[in-house]
Amino acid sequence: MKLPFKVNLQNANRRTVAGIGFLVITVLASASLFATGPDAKPTARVEKAWPVSIIDITPGELNPTFSAYGRVESNNIAHIRTDLVAQVKHVHVREGDWVAQGQVLIELSDREALLKLKEREADLAENRARLESIKTEFDLQKQSTQHYESMQRIAQATLKRHEDLMAEGLISQSLLDEVLARANQVNIDFQAHMRMLADFPNKLAGQNAQVRKNEALADQARIDLEKAVVTAPFDGPVLRVMVAPGDRSNIGLPLLEIAEADGFEIRVQVPETYTDRFGHYLDQGVEVTAHGAGQRLVLSRLASEVKHGQSGLDAFFRLRVIPGKPLPALGRVIDIEVRLPVETNVVALPVQSLYENQRVYRVENDRLQSIEVERIGEMTAPDGSYRVLVRSAGLESGQKIITTALPRPISGLLVSAANG
Repeated sequence: MKLPFKVNLQNANRRTVAGIGFLVITVLASASLFATGPDAKPTARVEKAWPVSIIDITPGELNPTFSAYGRVESNNIAHIRTDLVAQVKHVHVREGDWVAQGQVLIELSDREALLKLKEREADLAENRARLESIKTEFDLQKQSTQHYESMQRIAQATLKRHEDLMAEGLISQSLLDEVLARANQVNIDFQAHMRMLADFPNKLAGQNAQVRKNEALADQARIDLEKAVVTAPFDGPVLRVMVAPGDRSNIGLPLLEIAEADGFEIRVQVPETYTDRFGHYLDQGVEVTAHGAGQRLVLSRLASEVKHGQSGLDAFFRLRVIPGKPLPALGRVIDIEVRLPVETNVVALPVQSLYENQRVYRVENDRLQSIEVERIGEMTAPDGSYRVLVRSAGLESGQKIITTALPRPISGLLVSAANG
């Protein structure tokens, strides 16, 4: 009965011994592989060199420039009106015509103005004659003064004699009264004469004032007559004509508009980075120029304030009148290039060289070194390419500045440089 259990136990012992043997053989094989295999060596890491283009720099004197759009304007546009009520006879110009100072533009009917002038001249002649009459009367009255004085002396002497006779009882009282009445009348006439003489200067002054008034009215009538011929106040183009022959002018009625040629200018918006410099240049009398409309332009003034919605001031460049060459039309937008005064110790670089608007990188021993710079402006290179102008104490002649836009440049970065 115990024989099967014994057989099973023997089988289990055999399987255990076989497993242990297999495990020992596996360990020995692994040890043999590690012992006879090749030794593992670490792989050396190679630093990447970034390819960049470079240029050699030489700081020097350069003029910052920038391109802009300018609008042609005029700072003096005459809105020619009239206060003469008359019919329009002739219109000698049309819109767009170029006229010279003093040139006849419009003729109005002068019939009414001429009649008014004749009336004023007649009034003047009448009052001048009255003035001469007063002067003559004054002279005659002054000459008769001695006669009045003589009559007064005689009357007083006569009265004295009759008073003496009356005292002696030689004449009647009635006769004395008659002599006294005549003496009193002579005194009254003499006093009236003296009052008239005293008043003559006032009459002369009043009449002289009336003559001067008539002279002024006659002069005004002559001016009104001259207004019948409307002439150009200055050289320039005719912008608008608002009347035609047959129309009737009225007080304040606009006839035409004309722009002064010497008042033509180009309005340019100055970038915010240049506004302080533009103000300094004007204050110091430093010339700022531009090129546009086929001529050299000179800055004449700045706007007094920044307009709503703009980031910079408006600068005005004067347009010169060139004989034989018309000025551009008012309101026209043209391209101009503004040229600022020279800046010293600056370098012109491609825009790719500038990082964060304040840093460039030079190459030294195939490594980058950052240099902090100040952006001075821009310019157009002779080949037509755009350049930024920078200045820094760290920029020196012979240095090599990269012109490649790297994604994340840092000082010490290894590069492979080639002249751009």
